[in-house]
Amino acid sequence: MRALFHGTDTYMRVFCVSGSTRVCLHFRRGDFLKLDHLGYTVPDHRFVHDAMTLYLKWFTNVTFIIVSNDMVWCKKNIKRDNVVYSPFTDPSLDFALLTSCDHVIVTSGTFGWWGAWLSGGRTVYFSGFPRQNSWLGNRSNPTDYYPKHWIGIP
Repeated sequence: MRALFHGTDTYMRVFCVSGSTRVCLHFRRGDFLKLDHLGYTVPDHRFVHDAMTLYLKWFTNVTFIIVSNDMVWCKKNIKRDNVVYSPFTDPSLDFALLTSCDHVIVTSGTFGWWGAWLSGGRTVYFSGFPRQNSWLGNRSNPTDYYPKHWIGIP
């Protein structure tokens, strides 16, 4: 599948595949890998597979759009015919892309959370964030953080 972003002549062109349901996956890794001891958890490829499988059950003709602060890992570990990767290096453009999608998959962090909230679609999130009984886990309440209609999977 080819990315439908057409160079730098356009500020931003939304990824659009005719008749496709656009699901953005925000995968935060980078700094969270260094904060694991505090409870900042990062899911592995199994979460990504399980989340994508849900959307493929709910919708036909799904395009997954990957936004991440570790695109090298994503390109190595998230490979499917219906996956495209954000071409942006500017977080504000990634955020605009994230919020313009029909639905969102959130791994960890507020960037993805706000993108999911603003997109207004169906959201699947990584329920292992934050790690229970950790510094962060003892200072947060997941039932306050995640809206009730969002779907958490481990």
